[in-house]
Amino acid sequence: MSTKAYEIIPFGDSGYLVKFPIDTYSDVVTQQIHSVIGQLRAQSNWEELVPGYNSLLAYFCPDKFSPAKAQSALHQALKLSADHKPVDQKIIDIPVCYGGDFGPDMQAIEQSSGLSEAEIISLHSQQIYTVCMMGFVPGFTFLSAAPEQLHHNRHETPRTVVPAGSVGIAGWQTGIYGIESPGGWQLIGRTPYAIFDPDRKNPFLLEAGNQVRFVSISARAFETVK
Repeated sequence: MSTKAYEIIPFGDSGYLVKFPIDTYSDVVTQQIHSVIGQLRAQSNWEELVPGYNSLLAYFCPDKFSPAKAQSALHQALKLSADHKPVDQKIIDIPVCYGGDFGPDMQAIEQSSGLSEAEIISLHSQQIYTVCMMGFVPGFTFLSAAPEQLHHNRHETPRTVVPAGSVGIAGWQTGIYGIESPGGWQLIGRTPYAIFDPDRKNPFLLEAGNQVRFVSISARAFETVK
């Protein structure tokens, strides 16, 4: 499954940035990045591992690893990931109420795709997504590519307020807003789940590497789901 081509770039005095030369989303690269993360987490020499769509930022412990040994460990993990077969993971179901007040941009997606609301919901919810990375605000969940028919440009002028739990599309991406924040994604629904809750023992409901499936629910169910 390896892309074979990658670049390891020094990043400060205790980090390396692994970059993959891709121009668009790649399931192969995503699987390889998370395979490498799994291998490195089994070691005790790494302080932080931050995945991206086409990159991995790896910070090592300078008191346990020299830069040369850290780079060698990265090369080894990348080499091993070439033969890695993804392990079946538990799929996390995320309920979503699509359209209406919960998805104010549903009509825009209908117009650009030529699909009905029911067809959009079916396409968006029938696919299993990988959580590729987390950012730009706490809990924002960047997922693997949405079905091609649903691709749609983000708003030219972002909204000043997007409710927490909103599910949106921006270009080929789909994602979930972890907290209320400004944002320019096309909103097609919202989940009642708290993707980020600072009062929970584990504030983040999802993390990079998880597998996610959206489950369509009614507006009435939205009010009762916990």
